[in-house]
Amino acid sequence: HNNITIATKMMLLQPLLLLGSLLSHSQAARPLMLSTPQHAVASDTNAISQSINLDPDPFPEEDKTYTKYEHYPPYCSTPQEMEKRAIPPLDTNIQTQLVHVTALIRHGSRTPFSGAPSYKCWNGYWESPDTGVWNCDLLTYMSPPATTKEKGKEVDEHGNLLDEEPDFLFEKRYDALLSKQTTDGGLMESGNILNGTCQMGQLLARGYEQELSNGKHLRQAYFYDGDKTADEHAAADPRMRLWDLTKDDNSIPSHASQIGDPTKEMFQEPNLKYRADDEQRTLMSGQVLLRGLFGPELAATGDDETAVIKLHTADYTVDVLTPNGKVCPRVEELRNEAYESDEYKSWVQSSIEAKTTKSLMKDEMGIDEVPEVILDCMMTTICTDRNLPDALNDYDGTGGGNFEVVADFAVNNFTFPYKYNGGAYSKLGMGPLWLEIMSNILQIVDANHHPTSSSGMPPPKLALFSGHDTTLMPILATLGEQVWSGKDWSPYASMLQIEIHEVLDNDERYPSGYAFRLIYNGNVLTSKMDECAAAELCDVQVLVKQVMSFASEYEDVNCATKVQPTGESKMGEMKDVTVNLLSTPGGAMTILALVVFSMTLGSVATCFIMRRRLRREYKYADTLTLAELSLSALDDDENDISRDVDRSRIESAVSSGIGLDENTIDENSLI
Repeated sequence: HNNITIATKMMLLQPLLLLGSLLSHSQAARPLMLSTPQHAVASDTNAISQSINLDPDPFPEEDKTYTKYEHYPPYCSTPQEMEKRAIPPLDTNIQTQLVHVTALIRHGSRTPFSGAPSYKCWNGYWESPDTGVWNCDLLTYMSPPATTKEKGKEVDEHGNLLDEEPDFLFEKRYDALLSKQTTDGGLMESGNILNGTCQMGQLLARGYEQELSNGKHLRQAYFYDGDKTADEHAAADPRMRLWDLTKDDNSIPSHASQIGDPTKEMFQEPNLKYRADDEQRTLMSGQVLLRGLFGPELAATGDDETAVIKLHTADYTVDVLTPNGKVCPRVEELRNEAYESDEYKSWVQSSIEAKTTKSLMKDEMGIDEVPEVILDCMMTTICTDRNLPDALNDYDGTGGGNFEVVADFAVNNFTFPYKYNGGAYSKLGMGPLWLEIMSNILQIVDANHHPTSSSGMPPPKLALFSGHDTTLMPILATLGEQVWSGKDWSPYASMLQIEIHEVLDNDERYPSGYAFRLIYNGNVLTSKMDECAAAELCDVQVLVKQVMSFASEYEDVNCATKVQPTGESKMGEMKDVTVNLLSTPGGAMTILALVVFSMTLGSVATCFIMRRRLRREYKYADTLTLAELSLSALDDDENDISRDVDRSRIESAVSSGIGLDENTIDENSLI
């Protein structure tokens, strides 16, 4: 317990998970060696260490300098690229005070999100030890929650019962399926999906550093720390200070209603609200960012106290941080409508871009179809200094090479639905997330109509949402035609901020008394929104008007599909389910078991039905015999047989059991 560092102490908790911190260490393809656990779990680059006094670099073995290639796409978010994303100071003379920030981030650099056979890149991808094996020194520290008997032993200054803090940890390692021990003690192979010790879609050390950099940017923009705050940092301007560390009282000046709680630690609710979906890379990205943001304050808690930051998440399959067509079928239908449109079909079939890409893939790479995951294949390869195929190894940033031709086509192909038809897919898909975002903002800018939330807590100073590229791009698409081109993919560790400023002057340009500023990866985008002209700050009612018309929960009224599913679409869904199942461990055996079970069930059902049918046929045949005797007995002209003889034959037939089912006569057959 004494060896636990800052990051281990700041574990972000779910209701049943008291303590957890995750770190991945991406390595070049090499024989995997089990190493001694690294207790310096959370750290950063030396540059960040000097600025906020954190630990030294915990990844000395990994080359994180991006030296394999001469040029890297912005997608990779190299250290040089991350430095460009600092939050700019205010460039206006208006008297304002920053009162709230909502920050949405994409996770940092990661491993491939899936494995063979569904994750198809190029010939030889999974066979190569360079691209087909992903090893990580994955350390997870967890602690079970305190038992009922352990709770309530201490009280705080208000007399509230306190939970017992954990005093032991579990270290989780992703190495249970390692096999084939070598002579030198190394372990060469793994049964995991990525053929090593990495999870699918796991945050890598590069991504870890990217999110630390994001935390640094937020701290420099919104935390004032006296002489430690450089003049070029946004927080040097008093108007930009969410927290002034030189003051004991950090309540918002001149604001009528409460925002946050100055009596609480700045990383505690309601000062901070942290939201993420339940994926390793998003959970960890948010945790690392918060460590970069609150590092010194978390360190100040001391070894005898565990800093706890609440994390709000949900089941991934039903969460709303990305458009969810499974929860809201109309979302998926809108996406399909975009791909079925004449506009899309014309582009994908006839455009020079599409023809060039398809020809390149077929002629130079021997692939008949452009793989759906080709962009992810290319970026996870180049961004981790792995080997690209020769045909794609020409990125130079000029836009003329094969790499950029294929990447541009893949981006445009995937993002097409986001802005199609006025962004209908994005607006419906991101409606629930916008509702979460605006619920915090409306409590501040329209407190009379939006009082304190049902939890009873005031709105937070900082709301952090940790999601995906498929979170940020549709969010941007909902903000107006000019805000996002639809052709630029959100790089690793992208960050979008919505700043809310209280306007202290009586300025007719801000009739609501509040303004907002929109910043994406260090660039101010406010002026690109409709009705914001060339302004850096825009009246908050423009934002409210823009998003509140579609900011809502998924409900039956707006999620019902307009067209009933066809047999073809149902078969497509079954195919997708099968492919996904095959890509999971034991998936093939599960499908085989289902097939055998279906065959057995079908055989039993067939046997039962045939048996009933045969019994009916036998019964029907016996009934016909009786009926024939009955008819012949009634026919006086046939064979000159008397009625008395015929009647005796009927009685004889009945008494002998013809037409009987045990002791019961089928009365209908006798009619």
